[in-house]
Amino acid sequence: MSRRPPPLVLSGPRPKTPPIKEEINLTPLASETANGPKTPPVSSPPQEVSPKGTELPTETVNELDDRFDKNWGPEDYDMLFKKLGDIERLVKVNQPQKKEPIAYVPIPTIHVKGSNWDTVLAPDEDFVIPLLKFPRHEDSPQSDKVFEFLFSEHYTIVDSVVVDNFGSFDIKPDELEWKHPWNEINVSPLFIGLLDLVEDAANTDDPKGWDSLLYDSTKRSMMIVGMIARIFQDKVFSPLLFGCTENQATMLDSLEKDMAENCSDGFARTKTRSRAIREVLDGDTLTSHFFDEVEALTVNIYGLFKPVTAYLEKYALKHPDLKLTLPTHAEQFKSLFDMVSGVAWLSISLRLHPDPIILRLPAPGDRFDKEFDCVNYEEYCQHKAMILKLKDDKLKEEIERELNEQGPTNAGDSPEIEILKGREPLVKTAIWPSIKIYSPVIGKGPDGQSGIAENTIQKCDVAAHWAVPPNYRATSVSLREWAKLT
Repeated sequence: MSRRPPPLVLSGPRPKTPPIKEEINLTPLASETANGPKTPPVSSPPQEVSPKGTELPTETVNELDDRFDKNWGPEDYDMLFKKLGDIERLVKVNQPQKKEPIAYVPIPTIHVKGSNWDTVLAPDEDFVIPLLKFPRHEDSPQSDKVFEFLFSEHYTIVDSVVVDNFGSFDIKPDELEWKHPWNEINVSPLFIGLLDLVEDAANTDDPKGWDSLLYDSTKRSMMIVGMIARIFQDKVFSPLLFGCTENQATMLDSLEKDMAENCSDGFARTKTRSRAIREVLDGDTLTSHFFDEVEALTVNIYGLFKPVTAYLEKYALKHPDLKLTLPTHAEQFKSLFDMVSGVAWLSISLRLHPDPIILRLPAPGDRFDKEFDCVNYEEYCQHKAMILKLKDDKLKEEIERELNEQGPTNAGDSPEIEILKGREPLVKTAIWPSIKIYSPVIGKGPDGQSGIAENTIQKCDVAAHWAVPPNYRATSVSLREWAKLT
């Protein structure tokens, strides 16, 4: 019993009924004696009277010894409360259970724990991650404005996660330490392979070369965002449906092969694929293995950048005077898990759209064009101005040498100097892909022309530099070679 009721208050003692002497006439009636024994009629109890002689209402009293015509004591109250409690418990058992308010429903979580055989998570790493709840997919196609907002929002989330965990401070090495940072952090071959796909640091005219990507927090953040974007492009947006079952994947693959053989119209294939995926989801927001796939991908991303985390933690411990702080491993894993979850949900929304949505991430060394947004414009201008000045100084030096010492020489007789080679604005770091939506245009009337409408909802974000094109460079030192040389 959750709450004890207040004690009963009696207004006063009940009047006691005075004892009545009952006189029973045992003399048989005349009719009984004449005709034999008769069953006696049911007798009524005698009427009670008050001391003044007035009648009192008849009261039925149980045959039990418990009577309540007395002053109540503690034992009486205890007995009453016990009976009330028994009744209350009986009522609760028989009542239908009421649903708790949504705020009290336990949040679904996923448990990720390391082990001795795990190559990524340490045995003491034990993460409990609350699962995000995503809005359901609309029955009708989303507008281009919605996708523009969604991609921009998730790009902001990715950038924020990377800056908070990997780009919060610069590294300023002392004279006797950190001479070989890439050897120090010991990244995996996968890390190096991904970095080659997003970064052109082989010809930056920077004496620090690849090391500046670790020392400078801005360059470090751009590098990691680009690597994560490449992972998302290959592992999240490329599959036909992220997190689907094996049978569902087989069915969708068969549909793709059938459409490739019998349907040449890309727009028709996209619409058919969209309807098939909507049927696979069957009204659900997420796929059957959604969070399993998110967990696996998050663990891989967490392990991929773990050497960078250790590198930053070591620097922060060596310089306590700088008061540098980093998120805990649990906080980092949760932020990465939420980031992957959001992008994976976005990929499902993309697959449900009836028009093609194409993501393109440029390669390092591509020529800069109007499809790109330069995120390091000030740095690019300073670098270009420096190169132009060096080129001008070198030209003057060559002219003076030819005139004063050796006289004019043919261009083919002297080796070409790197600083004098032609340069172009090139992609240094591919950070975030462009997103375009294509839709068919049907002409009206006999002279109407049909075509394809292209809507760029987001441009590529890149870091640019004024550099010699890769095919014309005298030397190009890869990260593997740089790590061995330094």
